[in-house]
Amino acid sequence: MHRPPRPRDAEPATSPVPRPAEPRGGRNGSREAARAAVTRAIPTAAPPVGLDDPEPPTTRNGALPAPRASVTRTRRRTEPPPAAPADDAAADVPEERGHRTFGKALGAAAASTVAPGAGHLMLHRTRTGAVILGTFVLVIAVLVILVLTSDTTQLLKTALSSNVLVMATVGCLVAAVAWVAVIVRTYLLARPSGLGAVRQGIGVATVVALCLVVAAPLGFGANLANSQRSLLNDLFAGGGGTAAADAIAKPKLNVLLIGSDAGPDRKGARTDTMMVANIDTKTGRTVLFSLPRNIQRAQFPPDSEMGEEFPDGFHDTSDPLSGDYLLNAVYAWGITHPDDAPPGPTADPGLNLLHETVAYMLGVQLDYYIEVNMAGFESIIDALGGLRIDVGPERIPIGGITPSGRHVRPDGYIEPGVQQLSGEQALAFARSRTNSTDYARMGRQRCLLQTILTQKSPTDMLANFQSVAAATTNSVSTNIPQAVLPALAALAGNGISLESVSFDPSLPDPSEDDGHFSTADPNFSYMRVVVQDAVNKPPAPPPPTSAAPTTRAGADDEDDEDSATEEDSAAPTSLAESC
Repeated sequence: MHRPPRPRDAEPATSPVPRPAEPRGGRNGSREAARAAVTRAIPTAAPPVGLDDPEPPTTRNGALPAPRASVTRTRRRTEPPPAAPADDAAADVPEERGHRTFGKALGAAAASTVAPGAGHLMLHRTRTGAVILGTFVLVIAVLVILVLTSDTTQLLKTALSSNVLVMATVGCLVAAVAWVAVIVRTYLLARPSGLGAVRQGIGVATVVALCLVVAAPLGFGANLANSQRSLLNDLFAGGGGTAAADAIAKPKLNVLLIGSDAGPDRKGARTDTMMVANIDTKTGRTVLFSLPRNIQRAQFPPDSEMGEEFPDGFHDTSDPLSGDYLLNAVYAWGITHPDDAPPGPTADPGLNLLHETVAYMLGVQLDYYIEVNMAGFESIIDALGGLRIDVGPERIPIGGITPSGRHVRPDGYIEPGVQQLSGEQALAFARSRTNSTDYARMGRQRCLLQTILTQKSPTDMLANFQSVAAATTNSVSTNIPQAVLPALAALAGNGISLESVSFDPSLPDPSEDDGHFSTADPNFSYMRVVVQDAVNKPPAPPPPTSAAPTTRAGADDEDDEDSATEEDSAAPTSLAESC
């Protein structure tokens, strides 16, 4: 009898899950191995087959999906990402190369130009960027604190230290190289691959320009510091004067200031400008003693060569009007007669002879000297940008008298009133003798010195330093040692009070019949008294007007008048009154 078909829940003829192969151990083999085989054969995405769902999913033609292919897809989806590299430097590179853009590379390089390390932060290189940027900020903060906590005196001392200038030079160069390296490295890290020739050229040009923006000011600073160091070493080599340690300890310093007329239009040289600056090392008060070029019968120490040759002073009785025996000719005599000059304090016999006679006449010990030739003075004024000065009510001729004394037509005029003078005009203002006297010229020279000190600050010197240094090196000589410069800078930072005494006929002299100091027959004893009184007495406020020479009214008032004259002669006037 025919049997009907089995119902749906009957076991299908073909099972969708192949029976796993028995292990070699038979049915008594490892259950774990069988379970693993079943797990590998069953797709993880398909629901498990149970008694309530005997029919597994099928395809359109009724075939079962291939289980091995399903296992392969499941492995791809569930495979974990590759482990991060253990190296810290590699872990700091989160961006894929495909995410880099040309614009972002240029932006990162520009950010590193503004602040080194900022470009690394843009590229998410936080560790490297933080170190670079932190170092930069720390250095800037230290420099700002040093500047804000230092006064002008300390800054001047720093600028006059050769060792500090060497460190500044090296520091600027190292900073420039390091900063440029950071800019270039930032661009290379951010630059995408596959750039065309045009973009590569633009990128290189931009990076070079950014590097110049950083390197130019730092290179200028290094050059400036090195030039300052070279100037100090060349100009302030020291030697021949008072030792630095002794000079710093002295309450007062005496510096001989000399302006020579050496130039292409003159044979030899004469010292038309001679001053002695007495500097109080505690207060900065400075008294200038001006010596006219036409002082006759200059004195020398009796036991010196010149003292024995000219016991009555530097004079020629056979030619009493000769200009070769004025004070400004002593320098030239020493050059032509080096055996008559002392061996020190310099290698220049003319300067040594002038040093000897000035010190003896004024009764002071000269510690140092500063000599400036007139051509160099003109260059220094031009380097400083000129001077604004009140010429006075009358115009001043430029030239008009040759070195031999012959009168010629002036080359031009300096107009009256307040004028901006170039170096050539300032030199003419100081030296013009046409329709003038030596004493009026000395007053203009003191006025010029006062104007330089009041108008030209250290900032002006720094702004024009290269030109000033070149002009100074070629035209100025001194034996002031570098070790003394910081002490002098401290005085300059605290302010210098300039006063003046001029040994000319405007100076009252009770020993003369007319009551005026005589340059033809000077009273050297009286000159020494004036110097001592001026430097030892406390400074007095300047009088409203210049003291006029006094004359003797009569014998009854002679003692009182002499006393008043001596008091007036010993009181120096403010240098500003020369203007």
